Amino acid sequence: MAKNAPNQRLHESPVIPDKLYFRIVVAARLCGVEAYVLRFWEKEFPQLRPTKGGTGQRLYRRCDVVFALRIKQLVHRQVSTI
Repeated sequence: MAKNAPNQRLHESPVIPDKLYFRIVVAARLCGVEAYVLRFWEKEFPQLRPTKGGTGQRLYRRCDVVFALRIKQLVHRQVSTI
């Protein structure tokens, strides 16, 4: 790997497994945030609306994870405010 590899990783998106749904813990891990952050973003961004399973647990679709990654990019890297 090149010397600049850590900087390149900042701009790379994680590999999202080919699954229909992700539980909040898995979605949070993929996004690199805590689960409470995803719950907060759900309140702030109406576009981020995971479905709830029979047990009431949040189930994120792939597009939800991609959207959450974009929010993270805007908030953390471009220093935007919510």
